[in-house]
Amino acid sequence: MTLAVAAAVLLSSSGCVYTNSVVNGVRSALLSKSKQNNYVFHPSFVVEEPEFFRSLHIIGEGMVAGNHATLLENGVEIFPAMTADIRNAKVSVNMETFIFADDEAGRIFADALMEAAQRGVKVRLTVDDWGADMGKLEKEMMNAGVRIARYNPLRFYTLRRPGVRTHRKLLIVDGKIGYTGGLGVDKRWLGDARNPDEWRETQVRVTGPVVAQLQGIFNENWTFTTGEILAGDDYFPALQPTGKMIAHAIKSSTGDSASLPKMLYIMTIQAARDYIHITNPYFIPDAQVRRALSAAAQRGVDVHVLVPGEHNDLPMIRYNSRMHYAGLLENGVKICEYLPTMIHSKMMVVDGIFSTIGSINFDARSMSVNAEESLSVYDRDFATAMEDMFQRDLQHCEEMQLEKWQRRSVFKRAGELIFWILEPYY
Repeated sequence: MTLAVAAAVLLSSSGCVYTNSVVNGVRSALLSKSKQNNYVFHPSFVVEEPEFFRSLHIIGEGMVAGNHATLLENGVEIFPAMTADIRNAKVSVNMETFIFADDEAGRIFADALMEAAQRGVKVRLTVDDWGADMGKLEKEMMNAGVRIARYNPLRFYTLRRPGVRTHRKLLIVDGKIGYTGGLGVDKRWLGDARNPDEWRETQVRVTGPVVAQLQGIFNENWTFTTGEILAGDDYFPALQPTGKMIAHAIKSSTGDSASLPKMLYIMTIQAARDYIHITNPYFIPDAQVRRALSAAAQRGVDVHVLVPGEHNDLPMIRYNSRMHYAGLLENGVKICEYLPTMIHSKMMVVDGIFSTIGSINFDARSMSVNAEESLSVYDRDFATAMEDMFQRDLQHCEEMQLEKWQRRSVFKRAGELIFWILEPYY
């Protein structure tokens, strides 16, 4: 049977129903059996009303005032800022990342971490055992005094849960300065997104009381991996206000009873009144989130989703994502593909006041399986900066038209179907 014929069979009504049942069954088996992933939320308030941010206390520790956050774009801004804070550290540096490569980017961070450790700073680095390939840098750092923990190392006794990874991107310096975003320590993140070899990325630097929440999220996987409890002023100093922004950090962990990221997205999408602007590299929202986005667009909210185009490190994700375009486009959701290079930013800005940025992807793995985190800011000035950045990126996009999507070739349809079937594994 040819690929085209197989696709035609599977795309038939009965074939799609059967395949959908298989996919949903596999997904259910892969996700935590005790985790609640479907939510009912019909708000009587909108995002710009104080009742909204007060309600976020049900997600994490709730919002705290007195913070200042700054956006950093691409490696040309991100690498110098993060390594400068590491080099200026006085007592502690705590970093967690999924990717840490033995290349020029890894060397930049390794040198900064080793320099801090050799000055007597307590330096801890958590990496994912699957995503990190530190090579010779790992031994160099350990010899220099950097303590390294590998999350869920791939051993015989962990094979029952090999897909459980830490995808967090955190840096906390002296318990006073925090970073998060999509950055991986790899040469792809160097540069200024000038060509396909330099990825488009966004990171946020934050100071103020919310940093204690980021430190607490780092502590979770460090303690899980090493057993060491981090406490005291080296990690949780008394934090004075550094600005006027209200902010909070949320996390996702394998053992959670609910998906806090999905709760955040559902609450925000359904309380939006004016616009929802999303940038995400791996956009595979589940049926409930797709319905929420569609309903928002139908009630007059401007819903724009910015995703990677041809330059994509995981083409199967793009195929899988496109499988879900029909319902979104038909309901008025605008999907735009970024053209110059791979865009890896993970952010959302809503109604000119609420923003969130971190490691979380719009897929089932980020929502329910991986260890993830995100920083949300309730502030008009910060939302304006996020929106300005979104609009600049939008100028380098091509909007997907429903008619063009409907005219795609049978081979593209077959690819979409194949990778949709494999969706639970991403």
